[in-house]
Amino acid sequence: MGCQRTLAAGRTALLLAGLLVALWHRCAASCPERDLEDREEEANIVLTGTVDEIINMDPVHNTYSCKVRVWRYLKGKTNVNREILLDGGNKLMIGGFGNPGICDNQVATGDTRIFFLNPAPEAMGPEHKNELMLNSSLMRITLRNLEDVEHCVEELKYT
Repeated sequence: MGCQRTLAAGRTALLLAGLLVALWHRCAASCPERDLEDREEEANIVLTGTVDEIINMDPVHNTYSCKVRVWRYLKGKTNVNREILLDGGNKLMIGGFGNPGICDNQVATGDTRIFFLNPAPEAMGPEHKNELMLNSSLMRITLRNLEDVEHCVEELKYT
């Protein structure tokens, strides 16, 4: 009798695992990500940074901005002028978090990521004047991700 229960529990666990994998694939398919090369080319600024503070939450659109401590510019440091820099020059205001058009765009305080950014369009109004906006999904910081992004940036320099 105990053997049959173990077998039934094993089948149930396998079925649940299969369902979770199917749901994960479906969720991933609902938000297709562009190639890294395209994302890097479309962004004027690519940097690594840590989310210092979450601010400007918009409850209607579920979007928010973050103050981000910059660790390293991978591309576009010259596009960042003094008016954009905050708190002694090592922090930036970045908006576009929660944007439904960007797949991976949710962060918490203390998260360190690779950010693909562009200046906020003037049409967004004066409150976003010195803000940068997410251009595409965030990337987790891993050695492989850093090498891949650096390779894309370097390739662009020499073509």
